[in-house]
Amino acid sequence: MDKVQEMLNARLIAANKHIELSVQYKKLKTDQERVVFTLNIMQEYGIVPSATGMPKNAKESEKLREKGNKIFIKGALNNIRCIEALKLYTKSISVAPYPSEQLALGYANRSAVLFQLGLYLECIQDIDRALALNYPDNLRAKLYLRKSECLMILGNQSVDDTLKKVQHWLDKMSLNDTSREKLKTKLDVLRNRNTQTKLCATDTRRKVLESPLPTIASHNDEVPCASDAVVIKYNNHYGRHIVATRDICPGEVIAVEKPYSLILKQENMQTHCSNCLRVCWANIPCNYCTYAMYCSEECKNIEWKKCHDVECAIFPALIEYSFYNLDWCSIRLAVLALRDAGGMKELRTMLKEVDEHADPRTRGFSQDGKLHSDRYISVYSLVTNSEKRSVSDLFKRSLDTSFILYYLATRTVIFGAKLPEDLNILINNDDITFFGGLILRHQQIIPSNMHTVYTVISFGEMQGLEYKERGIASMPFLSLINHSCDPNILRHSRSEHIVLYAMYPIRKGEQLLDNYGTHYAIMSKPMRHQKLLKQYYFTCDCIPCQEDWPLYHEVKSYKTLVRKSEDQNKIKKALTKFNTYIQLATNGNVQDKPYIIEDLLKMVQVLHDCVPMPCEEMSNVIETLKRVYDLNGNMYEIPQVRT
Repeated sequence: MDKVQEMLNARLIAANKHIELSVQYKKLKTDQERVVFTLNIMQEYGIVPSATGMPKNAKESEKLREKGNKIFIKGALNNIRCIEALKLYTKSISVAPYPSEQLALGYANRSAVLFQLGLYLECIQDIDRALALNYPDNLRAKLYLRKSECLMILGNQSVDDTLKKVQHWLDKMSLNDTSREKLKTKLDVLRNRNTQTKLCATDTRRKVLESPLPTIASHNDEVPCASDAVVIKYNNHYGRHIVATRDICPGEVIAVEKPYSLILKQENMQTHCSNCLRVCWANIPCNYCTYAMYCSEECKNIEWKKCHDVECAIFPALIEYSFYNLDWCSIRLAVLALRDAGGMKELRTMLKEVDEHADPRTRGFSQDGKLHSDRYISVYSLVTNSEKRSVSDLFKRSLDTSFILYYLATRTVIFGAKLPEDLNILINNDDITFFGGLILRHQQIIPSNMHTVYTVISFGEMQGLEYKERGIASMPFLSLINHSCDPNILRHSRSEHIVLYAMYPIRKGEQLLDNYGTHYAIMSKPMRHQKLLKQYYFTCDCIPCQEDWPLYHEVKSYKTLVRKSEDQNKIKKALTKFNTYIQLATNGNVQDKPYIIEDLLKMVQVLHDCVPMPCEEMSNVIETLKRVYDLNGNMYEIPQVRT
């Protein structure tokens, strides 16, 4: 879209209209007016969307499969090469027409990588998928052999029937086929092995189990996902914000919120499910587009009914224009809003009631007087910062929205039927421009309110861990929490929820504070202020900013900060096992050790009571505590090559 905007700017400057139109645009009051204005400019200056989007393509599928073959077949196999080949095979699967021989071949080739990685159940799934499609007869014996070996490793009793199918397809192979004798020899080996011993189930993966979802001791009357230890407040300075109704201890669960909407980051399509966002090494594609992939038919069907029947027709074209994750999220929220309301008329009525609501504290609450995380009006009521945005910022979002709207109108039936590719029809259709205004509103809500959800990836014992961004979550309650450069809460990603923990002791009447990506220990005050002002439109006045706390490498130890020997002894005693816990957390060896979190929380309390902030040891304990929480949550292990 950057090139499109550059082209439009060049045409406006050439016509000497750039300043005049900027002045006119600045006077517009509503998002719907901004969309109509932008559509008119597009029509007048010949800016018409033309991307087709990458359709399913057999030749492209073959190219990607061949790239995977070059990595997988040639050279010594290691974990990185296998994952690289797997991703290429998965891309090949995503672009293969359905049904087709290319799709079958993609599944078959990927099954070989899955077998090499010890993912035997997934390997069998891919083999069955290939065999159910137009897979060549002369290659079927090889696939059934691979399936037989998987079944034997897993101790499955159906291995005898599968070995018979190997023989069946071997008999059908040409006597001149050079691979026939090799396959026959391998079949004899497997038969002998199967006769001699029945192997027990031996899934080679080390199980990384997610601990049970934390529970809230006493729920909030106004916010179902939150504890009654907090309340939503409002004033002109802080807007809506969250305040403690009583003293809160470190480690206390403040909220367990399920996102209104989750959308996968585009770069994770080959390794995660588009619907549930869980890691999946054997994704299946949408039958129609090259964008979405799923861990199961169930997830595929759920997302189709929820939103993908609309997204499927337009996302590939938007990818061609290099649209961002923000844009995908703005579309999905609009589709969900329309479906939650039950129709365009009902949606207008619902949003009119929110807009006319007099109390800013309870705007977005439902008729039962509660802020529900699973209702669209809770998202709609979040801050947009429209009045603080520059003309160039708003116009760029308007242009993106207008392109999205064009594709929605001309390629989907969301407005009742596919409309002709005529901008004038869109401009004069009030329902379409109203819906465009809603998408533009989302384009402003998202940068200031959405949350990134993470997965902790383990690369095997002693090989380290990595935090990977899975996607973007719409969290109505968590979005009300203001920022601090030293937050007193922790957002912890689970597979389908975000858990909010207190990190420090929080006194009654104090505000709960999150971090928007600008922590005092890793970013200087000027850089923090610049980033926060650019994205969130406020100048931070938290304690670290007021006192200009130093970066981490300059933070002092309690040994320097604490003068009383009794306090020093108390801290030293509390930190006795800290180095042991750091080592366990570094190696990812903290599951089934709840005492680690308990001890770390005691350390936080002692340090909070005895040491002024900032303090080196407090920073270290807090970071270790975050890591331990994450290792007990949404974590997955990268599969390792078989030895």
